[in-house]
Amino acid sequence: MNAPAHRPAPLSTLDAPMGGQIGYRIFGTEGDWLVLIHGWCGNAEHWDGIAPELARDHRVLAVSHPGFGGMLPPPPAGQTIRAMGAAVAHLLAQLGIEGATLIGHSMGGPIMTEVAIIAPDRVKALIGLDTLTDRDYYGRVPDDELVRRHEDFAADYAGRMRAMIDIIVHPSTDDGMRQTITGGMIASAPAAFALDVKDDIFAWDAEERWPLVTCPAVMLNSAWVARLADPKPMACFSNVAVVEYDSGHFPMIEAPVMIVEKLRTCLSTIVYP
Repeated sequence: MNAPAHRPAPLSTLDAPMGGQIGYRIFGTEGDWLVLIHGWCGNAEHWDGIAPELARDHRVLAVSHPGFGGMLPPPPAGQTIRAMGAAVAHLLAQLGIEGATLIGHSMGGPIMTEVAIIAPDRVKALIGLDTLTDRDYYGRVPDDELVRRHEDFAADYAGRMRAMIDIIVHPSTDDGMRQTITGGMIASAPAAFALDVKDDIFAWDAEERWPLVTCPAVMLNSAWVARLADPKPMACFSNVAVVEYDSGHFPMIEAPVMIVEKLRTCLSTIVYP
């Protein structure tokens, strides 16, 4: 018996270049490609609330990174932002995708940056979703601070996850949705693996890597989360437009109708002017 039409298809998988598997799901059959790249401790299901709507006029590819969302994890050498970028670039090549717009949420911002550097011919534009412009996360973090953050989170992984999510979701987001987001992120990957990847996010340096991007880009960032950001801007983003939205860090879950409208506006600005 066929699955109900509203249920997404199962993830397909592909071996990643540096080990582990990358999972993917395709929505839509016509139009240019949108590639949805999830953040830390997310998975392809984070996009289920907006992917079908975006697929009305695009083909949409949603991914689950190696080691997240039930995907086979890579060895230590593959637990890096660059390795995950290489995995997405490899997937685009295997599917024959060119001229795609990449939408990277949170950790997905550095990953989409790496894809654009590795495979510029396959990438038309980048849209960052609450990502990249805060130097406290995406500028190079000193080694001693990186160790401190790792040890602090590891001391009470579930508790730190709950506390982190509670301050980055919007005040209007109800408790049930907060619990769903938190539970899903805790379950997405083993804590030790997730924290090693988090270390690499803090070691990755936007000021070194972003200048290597050659395609158009825009940042679509939460006004609520921006209150927590380091006030000192990074010069590498001085020519990149930042558009704010009124929701929390997970707008595809917290405010799907609003963020689809915002994404379409960004697409019309940088991809189809």
